[in-house]
Amino acid sequence: MKQARIKRVILEIFLWLGTAVVFIPYLLVLLTSFKTSREAGQFRLTLPTEWRIIDNYKTVFEKGDILLGFWNSIVISAISVAVILFASMLLSYYIGRAGNLSRRHKQFTGWLYIFTVLGMTAPISLVTTFQLLARLGLIGTKLGVICIYAGMMIPFATFIFVGFFKTIPRELDEAAVMDGCGPVRLFFVIIMPLLKPVTFTCFILVFMAVWNDAQTILFFLGNSKDWTMPLTIYKFFGFYRAEWNLIFGSVFLTTLPVLIVYLFGQKYIIEGMTAGSVKG
Repeated sequence: MKQARIKRVILEIFLWLGTAVVFIPYLLVLLTSFKTSREAGQFRLTLPTEWRIIDNYKTVFEKGDILLGFWNSIVISAISVAVILFASMLLSYYIGRAGNLSRRHKQFTGWLYIFTVLGMTAPISLVTTFQLLARLGLIGTKLGVICIYAGMMIPFATFIFVGFFKTIPRELDEAAVMDGCGPVRLFFVIIMPLLKPVTFTCFILVFMAVWNDAQTILFFLGNSKDWTMPLTIYKFFGFYRAEWNLIFGSVFLTTLPVLIVYLFGQKYIIEGMTAGSVKG
């Protein structure tokens, strides 16, 4: 009993040290955003001698296009996440359930699953993607960027959903069909509510990936008025590269939504990731 308590204390110490590794840089960003320009240039983890909260963040909102970048991030992230989750649910449902109808379906869904998961390892080809978007008339549009995110993240979400489908008893499907439930109603009424844990997991992970991405936006959205929050910092840094208090204020506002989503949804990440690891 005493040894177990000692091990738990040691584990908690290591966890707190790991938390400090992440929290201290974030605290440095927050405190620096409250300082004067001269004091911020020292990059010290100290309280400001002169608090400039209102002035600094007023400048960030007025000169940094924060609200426009926030709106662009919300639109692109919300639509991308919705498309990715819904498409991944349907694809995973087909792979996890329809593949057992016959031997031919099983072989087909097996190859389909492998082909889909390989998308997690294949890098994006800029030249091919540019040509495809140009032919579709989507180059330089938010819809084109959303399609890119869908192609990049659907394999990852499908991988997680398929693992979770293995934990759902197949007898549930059979009972629903015997009661006269069709395939559409079976998915939306019976199966979809059971996907709540893994759906939250995919939502948080996909949202963070899309929100924090800057490379795709930089390559495929030439108009700066369509840029999301990460690139808004890039543009803001070009004008205020010596004003680290303002830059860190912009960084803090950009990372704040992701931090909030992660803090409130971290339990769902653990629940969703572990639920698909054991077949029930």
